[in-house]
Parts: sequence; structure tokens; C-alpha cells
Amino acid sequence: MKTIDVKFKNSRGQVLAGKVDMPSNEHIKAYAVFAHCFTCSMELKAIHNINKALNKHGVAVLRFDMTGIGESEGSFPDTNFTTQIADVFSAAGFLKANYESPKLLIGHSLGGSAILYASQKIEGIKALVTIASPEEPANLSVKLKRTKSRCIKSGIAETEIGGVKFNFKPQFFADIESYNLSELQKKIHIPYLVMHSMADTYSDQENGLLLFSRANQPKSFISLDEIDHLMLKKEDADFVGNLIADWAGKYLQ
Repeated sequence: MKTIDVKFKNSRGQVLAGKVDMPSNEHIKAYAVFAHCFTCSMELKAIHNINKALNKHGVAVLRFDMTGIGESEGSFPDTNFTTQIADVFSAAGFLKANYESPKLLIGHSLGGSAILYASQKIEGIKALVTIASPEEPANLSVKLKRTKSRCIKSGIAETEIGGVKFNFKPQFFADIESYNLSELQKKIHIPYLVMHSMADTYSDQENGLLLFSRANQPKSFISLDEIDHLMLKKEDADFVGNLIADWAGKYLQ
């Protein structure tokens, strides 16, 4: 595995930072985009380990920081679910312009919701994978209901997620609550793999089962057993990466 640092602009002209994880033997079967979980970044160790496993199967993967996260430009309080979808589209555009159009989209948690929406705007996608994703993006609004209440009252509210403080504006909640993933899924006819753990304490497995039940064929569901939401153990992320590669192989030929 070798990693190339890249930068590209989003639809609003802000520079996003990314890394393209490449197979070390230069044999590339397909390119993929990996969308990180909400308030995570491309440096989440699980993403690196999943990509490393995919590289062994000839899949090159672009991971990147969404607007206002990590090394990317932009103000987080001014972002929302709509900008996340747009960032995935920009990432795919970067691959198309500089390497090859992605055939695979992978999203972790809310990033999974984003790739489902982005898949409708990106030509040539052959397979979709969501890991520990909510059955509706608006589930996040429910989890952050106290933050929502405070920011509606004050115009902005701070909350701590994963040990990092983030500010939210009312527009974030109005935006994410405007999406209806169950309706979108009726329109998606791309091979789809749903991965979810029965041990996920942040996003229970019922979310994955609902995503799967609503999806059109061809579709697959893999229960990740005792794997935690962030896939913190290297062996867990390796397992997930190899499963994705095995499943997606037939669609990426």
C-alpha cells in the first residue's frame, strides 16, 4: 500500500484534503470513494485498515476530510448533510479528472447515507457499501435533540462528540430533517451491501436491517457480530475490508 496526499475543491470552491490509498503493485482493478462518519475524519484508523485490505484486492480508495473537518477548509457550523453529499460528488469528480471514475462508493455511519444520495449523481457506480449507517439521516437530529433545542434558542450551540467540541446552527437540523432515505431507496438499483454489527451501541442493527429491507435487488446484508461502531480493532477493520472486496469483486470486473 502506498498513499498519495491530494487536494481538490468542493462545489463551493473550498479546498478539501484527501489521500489516495493505492495497491503497492500498481495493479488497479477499480477506484473507490470512502466517506467518513459524522465528525470523524479520513484519519480514522479503521478507514486506513479497510483501505489497506481493499488495496490487496486491487481497489484504490480515495478517503478525504469533508468540509470543516480535519485538514479541509470551511467552517463546520456552516456545513450540513447537503454539503456532505456534495463533497462526495466532488471527490468522485476528482478521481474522474485525475485517475479514473470510481466504481465503488463506501460510507461509514452518516457517510453511508451520503454515498447513497451521491450515487444518484455519479455516473458509472457499480456497487455501494454502507457500514453502521442510520436508516434515516434525520436519526442524528434525534440523537442531538438537546443540541438542536439549544441552538434554535440561541442561534448556535456547542456540543462535544468523541472528545472534540463542535458548534451547530439551526440550519443543520432543518437540512438533515428534509431528507427521506426510504423514498430515495426506491430509486436506487445499484448492487448494495449493508454491513452492521449486532454489538453497535451507537447505531443499533435494526438500522441496517431496515436499509436492507427497503433496498432493491441485488442486495446483501452482512452482520458484523461483535464489532464496535468505529471498528477500533485492526483485525475487525481488516475483516470488514476483505468482506467488501470479496462481495464487490464480481461487480468491479
